[in-house]
Amino acid sequence: MQIIPVIDIKAGCAVLAQQGERKNYQALSTPLCTSSQLNDVIDAYLSLYAFAQIYIADLDALMQTGNNQKLIYSAIIHYPQLNFIIDCGSFQAYDTASNVTPIIGTESVDKHTLKDIKQQTNDFILSLDFCAQNKPMGDSALYQSPHLWPKQLIIMTLALVGKNNGPDLKKLQHYYNDYPEYNFIAAGGIRHRQDLIQLKKIGIQQALVASALHNGTLTATDIRQLST
Repeated sequence: MQIIPVIDIKAGCAVLAQQGERKNYQALSTPLCTSSQLNDVIDAYLSLYAFAQIYIADLDALMQTGNNQKLIYSAIIHYPQLNFIIDCGSFQAYDTASNVTPIIGTESVDKHTLKDIKQQTNDFILSLDFCAQNKPMGDSALYQSPHLWPKQLIIMTLALVGKNNGPDLKKLQHYYNDYPEYNFIAAGGIRHRQDLIQLKKIGIQQALVASALHNGTLTATDIRQLST
């Protein structure tokens, strides 16, 4: 099991996500990291475990209220050993950086645009986004169009983010069973080691995690044991 730490950026600060209500997200201050500065949060994650990847969502870019591209780019340069998985609603925003894998979210792309991207490259991650009401976001055709998918997909259930209710095992099991040739990454609701063990049991090998790392319910020992 690979755990990928998550950082949401809004107005230049890391914020704590809660059920997809992005306008209400507050600056991050947790037992793991009392600072909301991007590099401080990355350092806090790396002090816990030698993660290879970090997921960053630029919420201002996703909400089309601005962007945090300069800040994020500085972190990309500062941590060349990390691979950054970046969701900002734009495929080209960080294409000059060698240690970036772009995310294309269904909330930000339609079928025709995704088809164009797929013809150019398969080196991206598609996020199948489900809103706070647990409904598909964006072009619903994308959720049943595996010919347009890259190898890796995130199943993002915003209704569960920060809610401490556990991941959507049913939805993840559905996608894993129906599309076994793809690699699905769980996102939303992961609370502790047992949730990750349950994900492994249904075939999910990667998970995006924030709250459980910040509040200490997922420890360095847990991560090491799950990674073996």
